[in-house]
Amino acid sequence: MKNHLKRYSRLMLLGLTTTFTLASLTGCLHRKKTTYQTYMQNILDVNYKGSFDGYVDDNDGSKDDAQAMYDDTIDYLSVQLINHYSLANADSDEVKNIFNDTAKTIYSQAKYEVSQAYKNGDDYYVDVTVYPMDILNQVFDDVFAYIEDSNKKIAADDYNNTGKEDYEAQFAQGVADIIQEKTSNMEYRSPVVISVKITDDGDYYCADPSGLSQVDASMLAIEGSHDGDSGDSESDSSKDGSSEDSSSDDNDGGTDISSGVEAE
Repeated sequence: MKNHLKRYSRLMLLGLTTTFTLASLTGCLHRKKTTYQTYMQNILDVNYKGSFDGYVDDNDGSKDDAQAMYDDTIDYLSVQLINHYSLANADSDEVKNIFNDTAKTIYSQAKYEVSQAYKNGDDYYVDVTVYPMDILNQVFDDVFAYIEDSNKKIAADDYNNTGKEDYEAQFAQGVADIIQEKTSNMEYRSPVVISVKITDDGDYYCADPSGLSQVDASMLAIEGSHDGDSGDSESDSSKDGSSEDSSSDDNDGGTDISSGVEAE
């Protein structure tokens, strides 16, 4: 056991450079009359808050669809946290569940505001004001100290009789406890405004995927960044919809496809 655990002495906090992307249902959903503003609010509430009522009542969506969207968003952030804290090789359900719960706790504190839709040229837009959560920087010192303490215990052979999965679960729970404790006093960066284009062909409309990706990339401040540094996101997307998608090539497994709704 000693030889296996010594590799953990090389644990380091890595920069979280992969942007988080929205996971939302493909296809179109029938709906009663609603505004673009309400539609956008409902999509964000489903993905980040796990709040389904507006989506079901206003957009005729099903709870199963909403749950799938929310689960995809949580699962994706959970994977990023696992990678970030050097647990990518942890394959136990316990570790995955620990970080799923942590992702839910983080996103429960997501802070955003949705403006009324407005027309610019031939297109409609909705401005989403995001207050980036600074949780990765809030927990940095405490997590780093926790890792150093863990490494000292490894060097002292404290885990010689501990199995790999048990150690990984203990380590993951320690990190998660720090994050969840800090989340209750979440700090936010200066607001970022993203203009999301609404694509409407007269039959159906949906939010532009690149705009949703920018919203999502702005939700968490990058570790090591400073206020005013937007990280992978742009503070304002262009009104012609030609702004570069903030999702990076490392963003494997995510989806930025939004749910469309039937126009009236």
